[in-house]
Amino acid sequence: MAALAAPAVNSAAPSPTPCSCHAFGLRTQHALQSLRKVFANPGPVARNVFEDILDQCADTEFGRAHALHRVRTVDEWRRAVPIQQYEDVEPYIRRARQGLPAVLTRSRPYAFLKTSGSSGTPKHIPTTRHWRDHYRGPALYAQWGLYFEALAEADALSAPAAHIPQVLDLSWERTPGRPGPDGEQPVYSISNRPAAVGSRDWLPPWYDEPWLLAEPGEGWEAALYRKLRLLAGSDVRAVVALNPSKIISLAETLAGSGERLVADLRDGTLGGRPHPAVTPDRETADRLAAVLEATGGVPGLTDLWPRLDLAVAWNSASAALYRDWLAEVLPGVRRLPFSTTGTEGIVTLPVDGHASAGPLAVGQGVYEFVPVDGPRASEGSDSLAPDAETVLFDELESGREYRLVMSQANGLLRYDVGDVYRVAGHYGATPRLEFTGRAGFRASFTGEKLTETQVHEAVVSSLPEGLGGRPLFTCVPVWGAPPRYHVIIEGAADLGPSTLENFAQDIDSALRRINIEYGEKRASRRLGRIEVVATEWGAFARASEERLRARGTSSNQVKHHWLQRDREVLDALTERGLLRAGTAPGLRLTAASAEAGAVR
Repeated sequence: MAALAAPAVNSAAPSPTPCSCHAFGLRTQHALQSLRKVFANPGPVARNVFEDILDQCADTEFGRAHALHRVRTVDEWRRAVPIQQYEDVEPYIRRARQGLPAVLTRSRPYAFLKTSGSSGTPKHIPTTRHWRDHYRGPALYAQWGLYFEALAEADALSAPAAHIPQVLDLSWERTPGRPGPDGEQPVYSISNRPAAVGSRDWLPPWYDEPWLLAEPGEGWEAALYRKLRLLAGSDVRAVVALNPSKIISLAETLAGSGERLVADLRDGTLGGRPHPAVTPDRETADRLAAVLEATGGVPGLTDLWPRLDLAVAWNSASAALYRDWLAEVLPGVRRLPFSTTGTEGIVTLPVDGHASAGPLAVGQGVYEFVPVDGPRASEGSDSLAPDAETVLFDELESGREYRLVMSQANGLLRYDVGDVYRVAGHYGATPRLEFTGRAGFRASFTGEKLTETQVHEAVVSSLPEGLGGRPLFTCVPVWGAPPRYHVIIEGAADLGPSTLENFAQDIDSALRRINIEYGEKRASRRLGRIEVVATEWGAFARASEERLRARGTSSNQVKHHWLQRDREVLDALTERGLLRAGTAPGLRLTAASAEAGAVR
């Protein structure tokens, strides 16, 4: 996993051919065993990565502006480069997107990965051949080595590389490449890439399978059904996704499409139409028809794939809310975590059976940490101070929480990721980290990462006539199937049902525009639509007064928040009869299922 310097490559190479299943299996197992050795003695690899990042970035616009050619040690690195926010590096990214060479890295970006910004403005993360070849691509082989090792254990195989079983990989999808606007470099999501860029990139045996290739104009539910249909007759052993909500969506798509799937299997069609990748499969159709009769027309994933042994997805912070739900749709199926992966870089890589935490990916970047309880962690804002003191991975203390500052060979140096991790012991000499959430007020069920600013903008821009002044409101995460957000607003108790309905639709539309991740989750039905809950003027103050008296808290310590971390406010208003009856259908949820939305 040690990173070595490589010459700059300015464009993506033609899509390579995947290797054989046996060669692929050997590659994943070698990568996994090498990674375990790195975690046992991480120091040398961490040093190699630091030197490689310097080599990539020193002789660039950014490097010259920060005199990186003089840097030899981590202490000099800290003095040369202040902790960066996206706004600090965005001017460089804008120039790199125009195709200018050596702006952030020697290896020129061939594309930019798009992600939501905390203010709703999309971020564009550079991706280079050097970064893909030497870091992100190889890490995936080690990660999948663990999954194939687990499947081999289920089959009592001594050599995991001997057989690569059928898997359904939902962690990414190959989509048609699109050129950037006005000659700029292409922009796409990390989970919707057009192709691999070389033999060192991620090239699984299913790389050219039609179920992985997105079809033009295809919606979310249609894409999931296509995967179900194309793999219905296969012996699928593992389902792998980033967020568990996608596995839940797959199960719900199957549950609602049983009869259609039986018909397609019998007729050799996909959605009632001929498709080059399918032929009639009456044996699977008859088996599934028997399952439909036995289950009352609601088949499960293990009914379709009886030997399904493994489910992989995130299993910490907000994703942990799906644990019980996954147990229901995948009874008896072993679960392992996906790597803690963001658009900006990989943070942890799983190498054993720990349910939710993985060792720090020391071979992927330079990682610094700011204690969450430190004196200058944020100086009262959501951003770290540029000169906040950091510690390195070998200085982390078990049980404490830290905010991550990350440097990658893609040119993001000393970047304030905004994520918080808890140290859950060690694997070898490498700390094991569990993601606990985003710093600041952000709420998320499926990766949408709503902020107070986004909620405030969406609600204020959607206020209907009849709500004068500046009404107080707050947005509350409410767990359900699917989860959703409730906007509780004062002074709306006298508005008619149709006005409240239109108000909710307008807020929902505004959030779709402001936050691209929210829009994608709504389009895929992993999030339910915003619901407006009306309450009388002064309801928040009355509920707060009672809570203050019960807790003995000073009113000076309480602030009104436009976005809540949990549903405590909703429950308090409900208990005190301060909500307008009939405006919050989501309140029918039981206490057991109405868990709070965690920060993500």
